[in-house]
Amino acid sequence: MRHLPRPARRASLCLLAVAAVAACGPMACRPSTIVVAKKEVRAGPETPPGIRITETGRIEEPLMVIERDYWVQGEDGSWYPVSLKQFDSVEVGGRLELCR
Repeated sequence: MRHLPRPARRASLCLLAVAAVAACGPMACRPSTIVVAKKEVRAGPETPPGIRITETGRIEEPLMVIERDYWVQGEDGSWYPVSLKQFDSVEVGGRLELCR
């Protein structure tokens, strides 16, 4: 089986997640509060999907960018992805409300 490029995999997973959420409409967010034990920024290179056309008409792949994901670890050892706003708003030892 041929593997999809990383951006294509991410797009496929997003579509799958949207379909799953739409199918499970009644299953809304279950808010829960965690105490943050650790915070971590995970960064890596990403190439956006598509092509880029230069001023001279040359076709190029898009420039690589650094993608950052923000994570917090609860006291139970579980890691949770959070938005930049949530990440910046909480300190280690602080409480954070998340949807599960």
